[in-house]
Amino acid sequence: MVQLSRSLLLWRPTPYVLALLTTVAILSIHMLPSVDSMLNENNTQISHVFLKSQINYHKEIAPFARRPLTTLLIESTQQLFSFRAGYAFILVNFLLLGFSGVLIYLLSLVLKATKEQGLINMLVFFTSFSVLFAFFPPVFTYDEPLQYCLLLMACIAFVKRKWFWYMVLFSLAMVARETSVLLLPALVLLLPGMQNHPRKKLGLNLKKNSLIIISPILFYGCYIVFFIYHQRLLHATHTEITSRYSCFLENIQNTRNIVESIVSIFITLGPFLYFSYFYLKRKNSETWKNNFVHAFLLTALINTPLVFMTAFARESRLFALPLIFLWPMFMQLFEHYLKPLTFKRTFQELVRNTQMLLLFGVFTLFNFLFCFVYYPYLGLGDNNYFAGYIFSVALIISFHFCTNLNLTKQK
Repeated sequence: MVQLSRSLLLWRPTPYVLALLTTVAILSIHMLPSVDSMLNENNTQISHVFLKSQINYHKEIAPFARRPLTTLLIESTQQLFSFRAGYAFILVNFLLLGFSGVLIYLLSLVLKATKEQGLINMLVFFTSFSVLFAFFPPVFTYDEPLQYCLLLMACIAFVKRKWFWYMVLFSLAMVARETSVLLLPALVLLLPGMQNHPRKKLGLNLKKNSLIIISPILFYGCYIVFFIYHQRLLHATHTEITSRYSCFLENIQNTRNIVESIVSIFITLGPFLYFSYFYLKRKNSETWKNNFVHAFLLTALINTPLVFMTAFARESRLFALPLIFLWPMFMQLFEHYLKPLTFKRTFQELVRNTQMLLLFGVFTLFNFLFCFVYYPYLGLGDNNYFAGYIFSVALIISFHFCTNLNLTKQK
């Protein structure tokens, strides 16, 4: 059995087959008759009319019109294969989603992961909330799969010091979604640590390569000025910028919106913040690995309040951008903290400790009441699996917390 598992890991098509199977599984979840997604509108038929309206919406409204790449791919697919809008939308976005998973795997290998770790990192990406439920309301994914592909390819070029391709790919990532720029501060800080050695020449490295790293801003600036004036979107862009504050007011408008906003942040970033905390507590961790956690935290610190103030917080995909730094490093960073969850002894020791078992029971009770009583009472989680997902994630975190506390007390 062990020999078979190893041979499967060494089989070259494994990441591609796994990405294909996982992507098909995600598509199947979106097409179930009991759910309401962008793709099927609560039935088993693809919603061509709705998806066509989404494509038109992203062509006509100013903040979306300046991100033409995904729309261009969808419309090109329609013309090339004579597809209806719904088929083209699904084909493009799910191919990009699957390719993003493969890129997570490839970037993991570049970052010294084993093949097994790379495959698990890929699965972590696919099972992240904003990816697994990408096309459910109110996540409403559109440009993110293309953005992830371009950013991950740019990161591979970044690590390998292929600066020309880094500039091209990162500039395109900003055209796909301008929020890509929020990764640049962390990339500047990461620069000396990507070579897997202590940061001895920080000043020299920064002086030599910082301008290259931030150069996509210049290229994007030229593009956006040309695009706005060419499309005569100056007034519409000004109106859009001045109206952004209304999103913040809606995020805190009432109890339902506040809970939905907080849950959106928790379910997207919470598990990764939790394990990052434990990682940073650990002594003698490798410096170059620390940089990825710091990059994640820095980007989250910039991105999270910005999203909360200027966008609808319920669209959880908007909070996921900092995870670009953790998805390809997840197992390299957190495997040590996840292993106890796979041991039979961990469960046995928790059962023997009455206090810890009681604490876990209290956490689980509150978790259950929130997810399956209070959350639906607010009118959230209808026709989707959000409540079950939130419950599962909170259950794993609470179990890990109690077992870790138990092991710490025993020491």
